[in-house]
Amino acid sequence: MTGLPRYSGHSRCSMDAKKASMSTWKMVRFDNVSVYDTDVNLPIPAKTFASRLLKWYRENRRELPWRKNSDPYRVWVSEIMLQQTQVKTVVPYFEEFLRTYPSIKALADAPENEILSAWSGLGYYKRGRNLHKAARIVCEQHGGEFPRDFSQALQLPGIGPYTAGAILSLAYGEPVPILDGNIGRLFSRYLKIEGALEGSTLAKLRKFLVQLVSEASVAENIRDFNQALMEMGALVCTPRNPQCVSCPLAASCIAYQKGLEKTLPQPRTRRAVQEFHYTVALIARGEKYLLTQNWNDTFLRGFWEFPRIQGPPTSRLAENFKMTHGLHLKVRKRAAPVAHRITFRKLNFHPVLVSLQSPAPQQTFTWTKPGQKGYPVSSYIQKILKSLES
Repeated sequence: MTGLPRYSGHSRCSMDAKKASMSTWKMVRFDNVSVYDTDVNLPIPAKTFASRLLKWYRENRRELPWRKNSDPYRVWVSEIMLQQTQVKTVVPYFEEFLRTYPSIKALADAPENEILSAWSGLGYYKRGRNLHKAARIVCEQHGGEFPRDFSQALQLPGIGPYTAGAILSLAYGEPVPILDGNIGRLFSRYLKIEGALEGSTLAKLRKFLVQLVSEASVAENIRDFNQALMEMGALVCTPRNPQCVSCPLAASCIAYQKGLEKTLPQPRTRRAVQEFHYTVALIARGEKYLLTQNWNDTFLRGFWEFPRIQGPPTSRLAENFKMTHGLHLKVRKRAAPVAHRITFRKLNFHPVLVSLQSPAPQQTFTWTKPGQKGYPVSSYIQKILKSLES
């Protein structure tokens, strides 16, 4: 078994591995792989590991629009869009977004409501808001260029260690490690890490990756190496039924050798799902609907939506809408409820088709076609409208 050289420290990663003495080092054992705060061994030499992985990637990688070049802005937008969103969903949004906002300056100069309209349908809208805020900061404080310094990148809204590492390594070729769900799963199996990838175990894995990217054979190919790890996790070392027979690392994968590839990694502690019910009023005028802008909730804040009140429909529905929104409504028909998930929240919307008995307050409502530019809506609005067609 060949060990990686001891990590000597990378200023961009803000990790000083020389702080601890041998007497205070802590060790966690991943089967026959010992991981210290400042030392780590792989089952095979790092050069061999990198060579097998890179060969597989260059023969099997997908042709994706953000891989056409290493422009920092393109990498940045793609990494934000890909957070908790599937590649096939992101591709058309990415291409359209880059056509609309071809540069950091174009993005920074656009009003937020237009950004949210362009983001509509991708979900997790805080990503779009933070991307917009960060673009303005980059233009104001960094001359319109995404910062090359890891600590400076982390100061930008919406940029965490993974995203900073991805942009710096893929765009600038900096030997910075990245760790997302795909990569964590791959190494959990490859090193046979028992226990959930959280807390101290996750911290050990991060330090392991810092050492790994400091190896010359990895650092010199960091762009392809980090993308190869992500691609392996997405295509081969999948959450269920991993394709081990196609894996270039199977011969040295400890979990595979012991028949544990389908049981690792162990699940992390999940946050309990919170469930909410809302009654929404659908008031139509041709193709337009009466919408109001949401400034009350932390989620979907700033988006346009149908007037809604808390709870499922009751016999006091019309009275409650008048008290909450100042709307004088007549109920025509109730439609089937529509469920929508936002992270740990399950939102249940109960649509009610109504007619307006008197004009709506102009200061809080507008007639518009959902999704019209400048009036961003959540995808749950489209779900409700689609459910009415069936």
